[in-house]
Amino acid sequence: MLFDIDLQHLQTFLVVIEEMNFGRAAERLHIAQPPLSRQIQRLEKNLGVELFLRTKPQIQLTAAGKVLAVEAKKILKQVDLAVQLTQRANRGEIGQIVIGFEGSSLSDIVPLSIKMYRQQFPEVKFYVQEMSTAEQLQALHEERIDIGFIVPQQVNQALIVETIREERLVVAIAKSHPLATQDKIEIRQLQNEHFLVGFRDFRCGLDGEVMKVCHQAGFNPNVVQVTNEMQLILGFVAAQMGVALLPSSIKNIVREGVVYLSLVPSTVKIALAIAWRKDTSCSTLENFLQVVSKIANKVS
Repeated sequence: MLFDIDLQHLQTFLVVIEEMNFGRAAERLHIAQPPLSRQIQRLEKNLGVELFLRTKPQIQLTAAGKVLAVEAKKILKQVDLAVQLTQRANRGEIGQIVIGFEGSSLSDIVPLSIKMYRQQFPEVKFYVQEMSTAEQLQALHEERIDIGFIVPQQVNQALIVETIREERLVVAIAKSHPLATQDKIEIRQLQNEHFLVGFRDFRCGLDGEVMKVCHQAGFNPNVVQVTNEMQLILGFVAAQMGVALLPSSIKNIVREGVVYLSLVPSTVKIALAIAWRKDTSCSTLENFLQVVSKIANKVS
């Protein structure tokens, strides 16, 4: 059952019980006594109870009035908290951000962006999940993530995609591999190797770019689909199960038994972009986008 109760009437009620005198309460509230009395009467009518025993020289609370005195304080305190939380959420100080990312972006730009953001907004929670570009785009449409770190793609008008950097591709190869002694390597030298990739969808994302590079070099890579986790891919590289073509920022991850070789020609690059829903109106995300832009400029 809902009651038509004005918060102002509750505030007036609390002032009256603090003063236990309608005249002094009216003076404190800077209103005349008759309007104050009418507010209390309206509150009593809406509740269907008497709140005061109006005896002279001093009024007294009824049993119902004593209960309302306790609960009204709780209500007003909760309303005040709700207002504060709403205003903080509007400023992006609280809330959560769900992030999807492709591969090596976790080696620098994602953790650095989260670190910088949390220095300013420590109460914002982050949830991070490694996903292919295709999976991220689907998750964005379904509102399961707020922002994705993807390989740039053509998307529909519901999403915004902004390229934040371009990186050269490098070869992750086992330290014990005969080719690991070279500083640089041509992609054609890898045509007989197993290529370790993370996802089944070669239409977009990092693995799609790997396929494209190999095709341009004149061969179809022998693909071994292993895992969608970058650390595990590096583990399989170290175990001599194959090689992996990865963005150069992967070199921030030092893995025992793995070396990174530059590709010749060095013009082979892959772009990293961020994507988010156009209809998103959230200060938390807007603030995070600004931080990502700053970090991208630093690490590019």
